[in-house]
Amino acid sequence: MKILFKNAHITGKNGESDKSADIYIDGEHIVSAEKNGVLPDFEPDRVINAENMLVIPGLYNAHTHLPMTMFKGYAEDMALDTWLSEKIWPAEAKLTDIMVYYGALWGIAEQIKNGVVSCSEMYMFPEDILQAADESGVKLNFCNGVISFDPNENPKNNKDFTKAKRLYKNYHNSSHGRIKIDMSIHAEYTSHEKIIRAVADFSNENMIPNQVHISETKKEHDECLRRHNMTPCEFFNSLNFFDSPTIAAHCVHITENDMDIMAEKGVTAAHCPSSNLKLACGIAQIPEMINRGVNVAMGTDGSASNNNLDILKEMYIASILQKGITGNPEAMPAKDMLKLATVNAAIAQGREDSGAIEAGKKADLTVLDLDSAEAVPIYDPSSALLYSLNGKNVVMTICDGRILYEKGEFKTIDIEKVKYKMKKFSEMYK
Repeated sequence: MKILFKNAHITGKNGESDKSADIYIDGEHIVSAEKNGVLPDFEPDRVINAENMLVIPGLYNAHTHLPMTMFKGYAEDMALDTWLSEKIWPAEAKLTDIMVYYGALWGIAEQIKNGVVSCSEMYMFPEDILQAADESGVKLNFCNGVISFDPNENPKNNKDFTKAKRLYKNYHNSSHGRIKIDMSIHAEYTSHEKIIRAVADFSNENMIPNQVHISETKKEHDECLRRHNMTPCEFFNSLNFFDSPTIAAHCVHITENDMDIMAEKGVTAAHCPSSNLKLACGIAQIPEMINRGVNVAMGTDGSASNNNLDILKEMYIASILQKGITGNPEAMPAKDMLKLATVNAAIAQGREDSGAIEAGKKADLTVLDLDSAEAVPIYDPSSALLYSLNGKNVVMTICDGRILYEKGEFKTIDIEKVKYKMKKFSEMYK
């Protein structure tokens, strides 16, 4: 399909803005995006008057657990270890494949409603999540988090590791490249040296990106120090886990040396401020990470610990939180924040062809209403995006040139059916 956006406000990956720019989309790609960028031979199937719209690159969620929409509001006001052991893990034990499928669809629907085109996902029941992603038209970097509590276990016999390798063989770059399979260790405290080294070797041999939880809580961080005389970051690095591109979720309690390791190895920190605050995990040192050269992207974590899958909200919280704790109003300025939610995460996902509104890039766009009460008046689109707007202002989400959501209508998801299923399944937890 050929689409032409006329007279749009465009905010790019570095916060620069153009007024009255035209965006030409041909199939999966952007062919032109500039002021007065007339293509005389371009015959669009649809022309969209975007005069009162802000068009930004499609948003990325660098860390989430989609099916945990099933547990939104289920376990509140608890510390992470209690939250997991007493509420979430017992609840997850009741999940079935069909529940995970609809939970993933519900999470995907919320994300595309909020302008998110791609996410890095770690969870169980992989085929059901992959089916939901394929049907809905989004991009997904999926990993089956490997867990092993037995240090004597042969990694070849680990069911999680076996499943992860099979998923990579069967699904990597499927759905026209929208679905990618990463490798993963769930966390240091749910694994041991032998299994981490085995996963790292497989990732490095096959050039596969990794996902992992790192230093989410002080307890996790300190117990790793006691076990190994190394921080979680140092421990994973010593086992060559970071030799492949890695997304490390949370990174709340990492040290300066950890940051230097991450910068050197190209590890991306997935910053999840709402979840970290709600679970009282702490506040990640994001400005310091950026200053030391760490690639930082935005994440939500799962709905059970966030209750929303709104990356624009996370950007806002991340920015004002750092201003407050550092006493520096210039910390994490508006012009820099969009990069954390677009191109930084696209790079971390191995999607260098995405994350920006540029000719030749994939046509991933998030379109917001600039004529709403929250937006008017507009002096600077980047500032309005960060401080005034949120997911409720999204009017269109496009992934690989395909419109997934427009003005309340989901184009690829039977939203009423999914809602009915979610309400029905949630009855077992009441």
